[in-house]
Amino acid sequence: MRIKLIKKLFSTLLVALLLTSCGGMTTGVTIGETEIKSSEIQKYVDDILTARNGVDTSQMQLKEGAELLRNQVQFIIVKVILDKVAIDKKLSITAADVAARRADAISRLGGESQLPAALVGANLAVSSLDDYLRILLISDRLNSDLIDTGLAEDVAASEVSKLIIDTALKLGVKVDAKYGKWNPTTATIEAADATNGAVTPLR
Repeated sequence: MRIKLIKKLFSTLLVALLLTSCGGMTTGVTIGETEIKSSEIQKYVDDILTARNGVDTSQMQLKEGAELLRNQVQFIIVKVILDKVAIDKKLSITAADVAARRADAISRLGGESQLPAALVGANLAVSSLDDYLRILLISDRLNSDLIDTGLAEDVAASEVSKLIIDTALKLGVKVDAKYGKWNPTTATIEAADATNGAVTPLR
């Protein structure tokens, strides 16, 4: 139990070190003309770490340290890319659509009281929930539109993934090295040693 606590504390401190050492006003990621500051990414991470204090995380598989940072940057990139895809495809996702999806999710969870734990378990900040639901709505709409053309579900899912990769290539994505290395072939951030070997994670 003590080792787990130490590892959790270490990961929290590592997140803070990685972010503050590089300056909160620096650009963390650029997608096309959209720039996301490191301070914005830090806020998502801080929200997640704070929320963990209010729920029982003993049985959860949570992302920590550099992996949590990378996860949040990836989330932001996918959001921006899918917003662009929605514009290109003339998909209308309204605030009412997001609210309805949120209500459905809460109902499936068993009530509003279950939401904090669900978000923590999903490594998702409460401030990111509506953006996450919008991502799901856009993805679902893209999938259903492709299926309506006669494609099988698995083929449609592959086509959506290809669309995300192609859009990312068209926009151009630049990720600060402290978060990892951007792979344009898969449209994902790959792990990198942001400390140049200076920090060795506890095992």
